Amino acid sequence: MSRRRRKHFKVDSLPPELVEAINKKLVDGWTYRELADWLNQQGQPVSKSAIGRYGKDFLARLEALKATQMKARAIVEAAPDAPATELSEAANQLATQLIIETLLQVDDLTGARITDLLKVLPHLEKAGVARERLKLEYRQKVDRAVQAIEETAKQKGLDPETLRIIKEQIYGIVDRPGNSAN
Repeated sequence: MSRRRRKHFKVDSLPPELVEAINKKLVDGWTYRELADWLNQQGQPVSKSAIGRYGKDFLARLEALKATQMKARAIVEAAPDAPATELSEAANQLATQLIIETLLQVDDLTGARITDLLKVLPHLEKAGVARERLKLEYRQKVDRAVQAIEETAKQKGLDPETLRIIKEQIYGIVDRPGNSAN
């Protein structure tokens, strides 16, 4: 397996304010030639091809970030009333998907960034287990509350049909899609 070489761009060695300006200009649609000419005017001789290599990488990362943001936005918009546990689960799934996609693109798992990604996976899994435990505890509390309501209703002589309707309403809320008891 070959090691993936870390990219070093000449642009990265420029002052941070120039790198920020380059990034903005790339987003605004400046061509690599326009950027190279602008940098030369700033007293920073950088070739069009060096700008091109940097720009290609920067724009690819920007598109990946936009795609991730769109996915996250879609998840939130699909379930605006969803409890935090559901949104957290969706975020974990999205993060796991991105990590897996990144791992599939590398030839060697020895790079520092890759090992950092691998270290994140157990934390995501631990969060998932904790979330499922929370859902189970929530469901158990609801079941105990329904049992207490049933006992009180029977003691007070509430008719069985009314009790059935109350239970259906409680479990309908608890079991509806997007609820934390799912």
